Amino acid sequence: MDDVHSTFGERLQLARKMAGLSYQGLADKLQGLVTKQALHKYEQDTMMPDSEKLIALANALDVTVNFFFRQDPVKVELEHIEFRKTLRLPAKERDAILSRITDEMGRYLEAERLMGAGKRFVNPLAKEDAVTEPEQAEEMAELLRRRWKLGVDGIPSVYETLEQQAIKVMECHASSPFDGLNARVDDHMVIVMNDEKEVVRKRFTAAHELGHALLNIPDDLDHKTKEHICHRFAGAFLWPREQFMDRVGPRRARFMLDELVEWKQRWGLSFKAIIRRSYDLGIINDATYKRSLINYNMAGFGKGEPDDYKMPERTVRFEQLVLSGLAQDILSLNQAADLMNMKMGDFRKKYSEVI
Repeated sequence: MDDVHSTFGERLQLARKMAGLSYQGLADKLQGLVTKQALHKYEQDTMMPDSEKLIALANALDVTVNFFFRQDPVKVELEHIEFRKTLRLPAKERDAILSRITDEMGRYLEAERLMGAGKRFVNPLAKEDAVTEPEQAEEMAELLRRRWKLGVDGIPSVYETLEQQAIKVMECHASSPFDGLNARVDDHMVIVMNDEKEVVRKRFTAAHELGHALLNIPDDLDHKTKEHICHRFAGAFLWPREQFMDRVGPRRARFMLDELVEWKQRWGLSFKAIIRRSYDLGIINDATYKRSLINYNMAGFGKGEPDDYKMPERTVRFEQLVLSGLAQDILSLNQAADLMNMKMGDFRKKYSEVI
């Protein structure tokens, strides 16, 4: 990341892409106040808007006016980006997601710099052999738990666990085809989830993306095999094999709803993930697996399972960095609001000083 100073045009382009708007789309939102030709000139830094148009741009793009003039000390360039279900995601939405991550990552790194709290990510599985089969992913998940000293119990918060290991966790608003992605910015690792998904889906997606990020999976493996490997890794990371076999049993012909609810609450896995894990570990055969999925769909669980995992998944480290900096007078109120990308009035309402 080289030192740079963002221009107004770069910031405007980033905000437009974050909103998923074309030049014409933004011009339409501005109701004729600014033409698409003028917008292009703004982004090329050959023309600047006046104060009226500047405020209108900020409102249309749902950012603060300060957003356009923020000077980032580092240029964020996302690398090794891996989307899930990319073929179903429109290019414009993909660009919007990447732009939001770029913006938030820039603010995150700036908060770390100001607080002197930067911590580089180190992959604890970097020196392990290549993973070409799902069974190897099971072993890597067990190894990771040992190296991170997670024990063998359920993981109350996957997000918190990842943040404790210097992995930056973010959520962004996106349509249903988007589950999550992982990417790098130099030595920093970021995992992103769709904030619209239910808690167990977020947990599994975070663990799945962790597999993509940590495992040495050969590039020439086909996409389906890579996904199977990371699914197996996620299931094993969330509910280790020995504990799974002990609770579910070595063989079974069916699942009872009360059992599935109890396991879901204990381990934070969906009914469908539990059924799949049972199949992967040889607890159920092909016929039982297929019948269980048919019954699952007939019960309407594909549209929403009962009894979601009670522990919420929240990204907290970035917010805590900003609030800590404010409380210690390292950050001014204006800096804190700017880092959170909030208007001053909104920031004061949400984060009122108590003592």
